[in-house]
Amino acid sequence: MNKLRKKLQEILSGTESFRPAALRRSLRKEYLYATDLPRCAEITAVQDFCRRAELEAWTVCMDGDWIQLDYSGAIPEDICFGGPFGREAECCAELLRRHPDGRKSGENEMRMLIKAGEEGPEAYEKICAELHNEWAAALRRKDLLPDLPESCFRKEKKK
Repeated sequence: MNKLRKKLQEILSGTESFRPAALRRSLRKEYLYATDLPRCAEITAVQDFCRRAELEAWTVCMDGDWIQLDYSGAIPEDICFGGPFGREAECCAELLRRHPDGRKSGENEMRMLIKAGEEGPEAYEKICAELHNEWAAALRRKDLLPDLPESCFRKEKKK
């Protein structure tokens, strides 16, 4: 369980409900997680959860019987997948290493990597392949790469 999911789980566990609320990876690309808390709690408990989540830097969006959640605070570097890393992840790390200047926001890519990291190595490598292709095309257009740490794509080398 990564630190962001753990934070949300703590907020959820402190919310009164008829049954434990589900906490899932969001199917929407602009959010990290989703919870079905509105299906299993009174409206006042849902409102309290939303207030507490927002105080902890979560963006909250009601979406029918679900609440979509994204983290608006600074995402800790150690949230990244810890491996094993494949060839595509190594290619992403190499592109970031070779093109360090003028980075753009990498929040969409970070969201994709966090979700894929929770799914496992195959999903992570698949996302890295997509990013590798996107970044190569961006470099051909002279566009900027996202501001992501290389550690998202390879283990730190021991000194």
